[in-house]
Amino acid sequence: MFIVSEMKLTDEQRDRYSRMLALRDFSENDMETVMNTTVALIGAGGLGSPSLRLLTAVGFGRIRIIDRDIVELSNIQRQTVFNTKDIGMPKAEAAAANLNLMNPEVSFDPICVSISEENSIDVLKGADIIIDGLDSFKARRAVNRASLALGIPYVFAGAVEYYANLTTFIPGETGCLQCVMGDAKDNPENTCALVGVSPMLLSLAASVQVNEVLNLALGREPALVNRLMTIDSNTLNFDFFDIGKASDCEVCSAPVKYTPSGTNELRVTQLCSQSFNIAPEKMMSLDLESLASKLETRYSVKRMKRFLVVETPSEIKITIMPAGNLVVKGVSNADEATKLFHDIIAESN
Repeated sequence: MFIVSEMKLTDEQRDRYSRMLALRDFSENDMETVMNTTVALIGAGGLGSPSLRLLTAVGFGRIRIIDRDIVELSNIQRQTVFNTKDIGMPKAEAAAANLNLMNPEVSFDPICVSISEENSIDVLKGADIIIDGLDSFKARRAVNRASLALGIPYVFAGAVEYYANLTTFIPGETGCLQCVMGDAKDNPENTCALVGVSPMLLSLAASVQVNEVLNLALGREPALVNRLMTIDSNTLNFDFFDIGKASDCEVCSAPVKYTPSGTNELRVTQLCSQSFNIAPEKMMSLDLESLASKLETRYSVKRMKRFLVVETPSEIKITIMPAGNLVVKGVSNADEATKLFHDIIAESN
């Protein structure tokens, strides 16, 4: 899976990664393998942030950061990849910029999209390993299908309050997310915004995830293959349960042909911050410079390198990403947010 070139570590790289190289079972060849591995992390939030820091510190060569949201003040308490100055920035962009300061040896690919059945294969193809930082079963199911279609291992985790679940799915070797979770749905009464989430839990879970990623990259048996790990960080209880492939799973065992809706409808989601994320079913490629020039006739527009921040006279803030994702803050309902999306996208045509 992972092709190691004839690259050799430089003296600076040996110094940077010296404590990894000092481990009794980690060689320079292992480090070179890690540096040739592409990891796709979906969701740069509570789980994704500590995972990103560890992936960057370890030295994975390319990290694709996929997130649809912008940084809010309430994020900083647990999403440790961000700083206060990042408030208002797209999370993927802010994370990439901050992590580059930490380790310029790593290449970062920030993608500001809302992952879905329609775009998941395009967003994830080319990755060697997928790591889960999501908080939605709908998004995870899209990732699960893409993982199977592309043959990419998927390191799953979910966390809320003091509790986390983790496992590793390897297409063709283990079951999949559907085998374990079935038709589980998100519980609107059990979200981080309502019941909270412990930063210590997130760091514990992220450490386990990155350890699984490292084992996968090095061709070693991950500890959570066919096992579900549960963590209770309040009592420091760690339990393991055997899991397997469901013989009647419609996704991996007896797959039923699945066709995305193809309706090209907008996906509108209210975020924990009470902002609205609006995403087209298919990724767009907006000319932000041209769009900014048109919008400036009606709104205040702040041009950033890879996104725009627009403020209306009624103090509604709209962050526009090149793939067509918008985050709208200051409206009271999805209809208002959707109308703004249509008004702005009309200007791009």
